Amino acid sequence: MKKAFFTLLYVLIAVAAFSQEQAIYSQYQVFPILINPGYTGFENTHQVLANARSTWTGFPGKPTDYTVMYNGPVTDKLALGAGVFSEKIGDLTTFKLQLNYAFRFKIQKAQIGLGLSTEFLRRQASSDLLSDPLVDRNDSALEGLVDGQQIFDATIGTHILYDERLFVGLSLPNTIRTRLDEVPVEEPNTGGSLFQHYVFQLGYILDVPSQNFKVVPSLTMRKFRDTPYQIDLNVQGRFLEDKLIAGLTFRPNSQGSAVFLIGTKYKQFQFFYSYDVAFSNFQQYNGGSHEISVACSLARKSAKPGAVTPQTDLFQ
Repeated sequence: MKKAFFTLLYVLIAVAAFSQEQAIYSQYQVFPILINPGYTGFENTHQVLANARSTWTGFPGKPTDYTVMYNGPVTDKLALGAGVFSEKIGDLTTFKLQLNYAFRFKIQKAQIGLGLSTEFLRRQASSDLLSDPLVDRNDSALEGLVDGQQIFDATIGTHILYDERLFVGLSLPNTIRTRLDEVPVEEPNTGGSLFQHYVFQLGYILDVPSQNFKVVPSLTMRKFRDTPYQIDLNVQGRFLEDKLIAGLTFRPNSQGSAVFLIGTKYKQFQFFYSYDVAFSNFQQYNGGSHEISVACSLARKSAKPGAVTPQTDLFQ
């Protein structure tokens, strides 16, 4: 059992250290800012968001993530944001500081946000990792992790809301690191793409005013280098003017998994909880994944007449 656990943990550390993949959130549907800097200030409110996620509950060395973010408008067209992110996977700890910048404008019925996030990461493994008899102490990659890595990175993204119904999002994480890793100078004709990491979202808001109800089907597609596409099929129901929000996500990749979401809004506060469950044999060794978010949004005090003021919520 120990050997199996360590093997899995080593794989997780290797992936976290070298893939530069973004943290996986289940509540990006209600808080797109978690994965897309193009959403910075899009709600035209000053929002503070706290998110905590525990993956594979009950499993030794399970991933645990904490995120605190702010985003809001500075002018009618400019928005800024900032975030702090902490993750621990076994003996590996990652700390990230993030600054977001976004430009917002409107073309006819389309509200558009173009964003950039600059990110500084500090990643380090505990020296105890090298003392484990199952570890190859001559592994230079692990030695580098124990010494600590400092990484500068960036993500670009856009978010579009058309006619207050159709929404599209695209984010390109790890843009700088991808360019360094994937386009070697000595092999300019390898055919590699500069942007092999991306997250694409597409959805539509169906409003049923007579029932005070909205249903929001959406599709999310992730691509990370040479790994298979990960697809999320999402649906949300919003009842009683968002006093009750429920959602379901199905991920058909591999043996499949699902996410159950429930939340509410009370004045300027939002509370959400989600639970991830896998349909594979590994599920019997853990208690699934739990994620909670608490957000507070304060309306912008003033805006010039005719200014671009995107919807306070994608689903309003």
